[in-house]
Amino acid sequence: MSKAAKYQVIGKSRQRVDGVVKATGKAVYAMDLELPGMLHAKVLRSPFPHARLVRIDAGKAAALPGVVTVLTRETLDGMNPYFGSAYKDQTIVALDKVRYDGDPVAAVVADDEATATEALALIETEYRELPAVTDIADAIAPDAPLVHEQVAEADELHGHAYRVPEAFRGTNICYAYDYARGDVDKGFAEADEIFEDTFTFPQIQHYPLEPHITIARVEDGHVTLWASTQDPFTLQRHIAEFFSIAINKVRVIVPHVGGAYGGKLSVKNEPLAAALAWKTGRPVKITHTSEETFRTITRHPARFRIKTGVTRDGRLVARECEVHMGTGAYADYGPRVSQKAGYRAPGPYRIPNVKVDAYTVYTNAVPAGAFRGFGTLQVTWAYESQMDMIARKLGFDPVEFRVRNLLKKGEVYTRGDTLVDCDLEAGLRRTAKALGWGKKRRTNRGMGLSCCMKDGGGTYKVASAAIKLNSDGSAVLFTGTVEIGQGCRTALAQVAAEELALPYEAVTVAQLDTDSTPYDAATNASSSMVIMGLCVERAAAELKRQLRRAGARLLKCKADKITFKDGQVRAGKGKRLSYEQVLNLTFGAKGGELLAKGTYQDVHSKKAVLGSPTTFWETSWGGAEVEVDPDTGVVKLLQYVSTADVGKAIHPLQCEGQDEGAVMFAIGHSLMEEMQYDNGRLLNPNLIDYRLPSFNDVPGNFKTIMVEDGNGPGPYGAKGLGEGGLMPVAPAIGNAIEDAVGVRVRELPVTPERMWRAMRQNG
Repeated sequence: MSKAAKYQVIGKSRQRVDGVVKATGKAVYAMDLELPGMLHAKVLRSPFPHARLVRIDAGKAAALPGVVTVLTRETLDGMNPYFGSAYKDQTIVALDKVRYDGDPVAAVVADDEATATEALALIETEYRELPAVTDIADAIAPDAPLVHEQVAEADELHGHAYRVPEAFRGTNICYAYDYARGDVDKGFAEADEIFEDTFTFPQIQHYPLEPHITIARVEDGHVTLWASTQDPFTLQRHIAEFFSIAINKVRVIVPHVGGAYGGKLSVKNEPLAAALAWKTGRPVKITHTSEETFRTITRHPARFRIKTGVTRDGRLVARECEVHMGTGAYADYGPRVSQKAGYRAPGPYRIPNVKVDAYTVYTNAVPAGAFRGFGTLQVTWAYESQMDMIARKLGFDPVEFRVRNLLKKGEVYTRGDTLVDCDLEAGLRRTAKALGWGKKRRTNRGMGLSCCMKDGGGTYKVASAAIKLNSDGSAVLFTGTVEIGQGCRTALAQVAAEELALPYEAVTVAQLDTDSTPYDAATNASSSMVIMGLCVERAAAELKRQLRRAGARLLKCKADKITFKDGQVRAGKGKRLSYEQVLNLTFGAKGGELLAKGTYQDVHSKKAVLGSPTTFWETSWGGAEVEVDPDTGVVKLLQYVSTADVGKAIHPLQCEGQDEGAVMFAIGHSLMEEMQYDNGRLLNPNLIDYRLPSFNDVPGNFKTIMVEDGNGPGPYGAKGLGEGGLMPVAPAIGNAIEDAVGVRVRELPVTPERMWRAMRQNG
């Protein structure tokens, strides 16, 4: 179908598939589910960041009326307690020691939550505190206390086995990634100016509206989970390995999910829930509180040292990047996040000489894992801030300085990877114009821009979709992509309807159930519209092939004469049959169905740095205007322009919503969000002490620009979005602050106190 084609469904903001049930409160989440005989579990958590578990006695708790069982290291009954995403370095309850404030020590299962909570207070524990390393600098210092004394078993994460490098065994570094091109030393020798800066990024919380909730049932050797997860098939495999059973004996059902943002990837509390269900022989529900979610998973804090060599005429010639990502007490997705951060660290610029080293570092803090952007936010904050610093020092306009160095469409980012697929300069100039770049600023007001790019769609992706055409001509779409609020069920239904020439209302999307839903690697990396969209498109093509063959037989014509329109097969003037007629005539009754499947698999390549070429480049530009109060340090965001390269907006309103939501997320970590510790103890695991952005923090002038060039590999030229909008926000704000008051901040978030102190230190 050509770009000029008139789409019936695509490009139109149709009513969301899940809109009515969510708006009316009828949507069923894991929180709402009740099973016959269901028990409730509560978790006892460590009060120390690092300590030996000397003694634990749950006798009094077990004797409390209403308590069914208590799980401790003493009552594991021979089960394998280990699990984890990249490494199996985590246990369902503590064995020898605890590694962070909140580490699970025991679990109580009772008839109700109140009884389980009461029983927790009856568990007797004795700890011997150990020296703790609560930040990156402490953890990588010589002779630092070790979070893990032994190397954990590595797991294969989406087709790649991550391992602790030999050179770092006996340290707190659990993964290292390196990449180089050219000769960085030679590049610096040729540079006229060298800039070296260190930037830091805080540990922050996903804070989905729905916390982590799992219901587990074990019957006749089969494990069934009802889980708030965005990664059901990976979870299915982990649970199968946990119990040493076949995958077909593990079933994961995903109800409505109340937000995820990466925090519900892979495994969290599900192995514990499954172990408790196995131990009690009854269904068990674990419902985390918001505070427990704070103590389950976070975004990686980071320290990024970036050194850049540049010529007097404004050409980048060398860049050295050293990234340390604090993964907390357990690796989770840390190695993957560090790899992606390192790969993206040089930025979207033409730099002939590059050297990157990225490290995943254990600390005695809440584990960190996947979070919208997979390490990109930490590095874009640094490289786009430094680009402005260089431009200012050399006397260049920040826009023109970037344009001199931006990669052109069709250029190579790294060897073996997909060529750059968008016009970076055009997007930057469009953003600058919309912001009002170049206009005279008032005192204490400033503007800043940033241009960011990341490899999108994930790596080692494998996915499938299926479409069933019913005997009445309606269709059911089966897709492993999890609806976590991004609107994928709606957009994918639109693709199916458009491809099958059906009304949008004629397509429904089945509930995700690993027993019946085709495989999908995970819902992450802005991949749904491209990866699963292609699967749906291919399933529809196969279904049309079946319809074409059946229609040709019934209409007595050649198959290549068959066309599709308005739910009918047609073959010339007057020759038409509805899909319902085709199926009824084919099967000879008001029954029967057609079923088709479409698949996708990344191309593996030894030439590509990450082992697989990038699916598409997720590119975004941001422009900010701020006002800084010199007396209080308050930074007010007056205006923000977000420009996103979306290829083709399948559902324009949802695309705008995703981009706006991404910007709001980034306003949080730019200006207010930060998990704070005191001697390893988390101080603010709640929304009283941890501040999230609200509608009061939305800039008065907020504009989203969607670039639709049809340059994506997805259906109708679509690309992924949703993560891209976060990337430019922090550096654009930081650059605007320097433009306003001449002060460069290198540490996020830019709180009023931090800004006030910075202005006086630079005054």
